[in-house]
Amino acid sequence: MATVVLSAASPATPALQALARMLDTDLRADGEHDITTFDLASTRLAYCQGEFDCWVKTPGLCRAHDAEASIVQAVHDADRLVLLDVVTFGGHSYTLKRAQDRLICLISPFFEKRAALTHHEARYERMPSQYVLGWMPKADASTIDTWTALADANALNMLAPRVGAAVVDDASRDAWPARIRELLVSTAVPGASIHGRPPLRAAMLDAAAGDPAAAPSPPRTVAVVVGSAKAAGTSVSEALARAICARLTAHGLTAELHVATEFLRDDRARATAQAVAAADLFLLVSPLYVDAFPALATHALEAVAAARADSAAPARFATLVNCGFPEPEHTRTALSIARHFATAAGYTWAGGLPLGGGGAINPATPLDAQHGPAEHVKRALDLAMPCLARGESMPAAAIEAMAASAMPDVAYRIAGDLGWRYRAYKNGLAQADLRARPLG
Repeated sequence: MATVVLSAASPATPALQALARMLDTDLRADGEHDITTFDLASTRLAYCQGEFDCWVKTPGLCRAHDAEASIVQAVHDADRLVLLDVVTFGGHSYTLKRAQDRLICLISPFFEKRAALTHHEARYERMPSQYVLGWMPKADASTIDTWTALADANALNMLAPRVGAAVVDDASRDAWPARIRELLVSTAVPGASIHGRPPLRAAMLDAAAGDPAAAPSPPRTVAVVVGSAKAAGTSVSEALARAICARLTAHGLTAELHVATEFLRDDRARATAQAVAAADLFLLVSPLYVDAFPALATHALEAVAAARADSAAPARFATLVNCGFPEPEHTRTALSIARHFATAAGYTWAGGLPLGGGGAINPATPLDAQHGPAEHVKRALDLAMPCLARGESMPAAAIEAMAASAMPDVAYRIAGDLGWRYRAYKNGLAQADLRARPLG
């Protein structure tokens, strides 16, 4: 059995390094010697740019030429994939997310329905089982639940036949070997606990609801961050963010717009993190990548949390999560991650807006000039922004309005599949190329 380990361990996380050594020892004690470990903290990797070239220009291959090519090939060849990471707001860290986001070239762009929701079809006949091992200094049951739910959702998306998830903490080091062993022998089937869509919707609405006990506190300053990696003017998230800024401005606020790439620039990263951290209201508008926030948006959250670590003045945090699948229920884990971030960074959680079918929004046209699939989005923003401007949480009516479906799910899947075919045609590809298997 071949095992690939994607490890975020580094000297900055000695506990994770110790866990990595235990994992390796356990694998070898079990007779596993075909182990390939990628030390992501010391590996230069580009982040996913969300352009889908790996589906419609070079199907099955990422256009960025770096170590990810070796990672993708190794994962393709493996029987078992182990993700080793610091539990970051219930999800993965930027270090690991850079590699994880770019594994989507291993699946097909075409849609199918699995476990009550839309997912992508398989590109290859087999995929490795997926096991996720996390460390956090102190256990927190809610955060661990999010980590476990995310592992299941990721494995389901990546068509893994088996899944396992475990979290260890510093208070139970003696139990680490046993937890590793339990993880690696898990035979759980991804999605097996999903019995219809209503429970998923309930989980989404619960995660999206703001803190009901928080007293209103009108903001004076607002920071809006676009979590997409796409170029200016080409992302749905930016179009949504600009519509948000326009509404907040109409209520007498000045909203400062930032993009997630600013947090990577040596000349701006620290100042941007401090500016966002100092705002009375922080809004993240982001696409959904692999059931969570993209690597860049995750990095922005990490930077803001660090900037607020020493002196976290009272402030509120809210988010809008834009999902390319028709069902907004896919955003439930990202919304839970947002809640955990709010707690970790000292924010009052003001709620989240879950958008499904974001692909129906035209990024090149201002949102308020669009109709049809954009109507429920505009209505949701019209309901939500006055409340945020008054220092209140997202109202339930706004959350429900954003979660409305602009078209039947089956119609969205058909339109989406035709869209992939049209983009391939525009790029000069034969239709059969969309299902290419360049890795064998």
